[in-house]
Amino acid sequence: MTFENTLERRLPLILAVMFTAWGAYMVFMKLRLLHYGLATDDLFNYLNALHNTNFQDKWLFSARYELLRGLSSLLFNHWQPTLLILWPIAKLAGAEGLLIVQALAPLWAAMFLLKIAERLGLGPFDRLFVIVVCLFHPNLTAAIMDSMYGFHGTSLLLYFGAPLAWAAVAGRWRLAFVLLLFFLNIRENAALYVAGAAVGWLLFTNPFFAGRRGLAAAVGIAAVTFVGGLIVAPWLAGVVHEHANHAREVLTTPSRIAKALTNMDSDWHNLFLWLWPGLAAPGTLLAIIPESAILILAEKKASHWYGMTLAFAGSIAVAHGMLRVRNFAEARGKGRVLTGILVLHMVAIAVAGPKEVWGQSRKLITRIGYHVPPESTANARAAIDTRCRVAIELQAMYGFGDLPYLQYPRQAKQSKYIIAIPTMPSGLTKMVTDMGDELKVVYRDSHLTAFENPRVPCVLSFAEYAKG
Repeated sequence: MTFENTLERRLPLILAVMFTAWGAYMVFMKLRLLHYGLATDDLFNYLNALHNTNFQDKWLFSARYELLRGLSSLLFNHWQPTLLILWPIAKLAGAEGLLIVQALAPLWAAMFLLKIAERLGLGPFDRLFVIVVCLFHPNLTAAIMDSMYGFHGTSLLLYFGAPLAWAAVAGRWRLAFVLLLFFLNIRENAALYVAGAAVGWLLFTNPFFAGRRGLAAAVGIAAVTFVGGLIVAPWLAGVVHEHANHAREVLTTPSRIAKALTNMDSDWHNLFLWLWPGLAAPGTLLAIIPESAILILAEKKASHWYGMTLAFAGSIAVAHGMLRVRNFAEARGKGRVLTGILVLHMVAIAVAGPKEVWGQSRKLITRIGYHVPPESTANARAAIDTRCRVAIELQAMYGFGDLPYLQYPRQAKQSKYIIAIPTMPSGLTKMVTDMGDELKVVYRDSHLTAFENPRVPCVLSFAEYAKG
């Protein structure tokens, strides 16, 4: 029995063990961060917006963004109505539920990547290679771990983008159409992947489109959604889309473009280095180029939440490219040499990915981690009027995700109540110290201090806030 035949028979077990270990490790690491008050920034922004959604007059309402940007809904920070499918998870499973959604997103995506690799005709070893590259890519693991922010709605791009890619490759066009609608409404940048894939098909070829008619339909729907979410919806709501405005400023200022290219983060080099077989499938790899270009010009890191989609889409290019790389090597009698190179690649990336997660997490826990016991949270909560604006230290957010007016530390002066960790140096600790006698202590223990500001109304209106 040949190596390929043996591996074909044992591959399901190998993948099952890998998926189980990978998922357990990532879930454990994310919950460990939450235990130490980390991974809370965007996590509680999303959790709170979902809690505030009543499907009547409040849709993803964010008190934080109401004061910070004059945007009462996350729909106008980014166009993301698909996020509403997480409403029951937020209600039933809270912060932990959203963390697990993000932690397991790559496993869901990897199952469809495996189907794509099978359909493209890859052998068992090359399929294993593609899955390892996807799951252990350091940019993906860092993005999924997201040690400071915890959860981001872009994780849904994997939940819908992976089956969308498979449906397109398999020619399941009706299913692809439905998935495309959900995918495009996760965030406006989803349209960039469709545009990149379309350009790739026109210039080279890729497995995503059967012909020009389907391509035109996909691009047309993507363009309408992109313009509608980025420009039309904010205009109808009477607000300015901050990210669209920022992109316009960057793209129309040559000096800012030059600065961004000069200061490009090394994460971008690493992203593409690990995906090198994808270079043999430029039409497929082009799917990630528009998003990458925009993020580089915006001076963003590829290891932030964007990295999860970039690494996955890049892994599809690796699958497509591996078919060509393998055929090229076999035709020259170098198949075993290629396999040896790929083994070294797998070993290196399997070490680099978890190492990135562990190192990033350990550093943050040591530097700014703080565990607040549940009884302290419950007592502080009981001492305040939870109907008012409440500014809370990031490490103390757990247990307050359902407040109607959850404010972040920088918004303390506009809040009726402030919950701080006095023993932990931070901007909020300095702020409450500077405010001194303006504040009244309503609860204190060895972990938390809850203050009331008698001069601020329960819910300061945005109109009053804007007046200064």
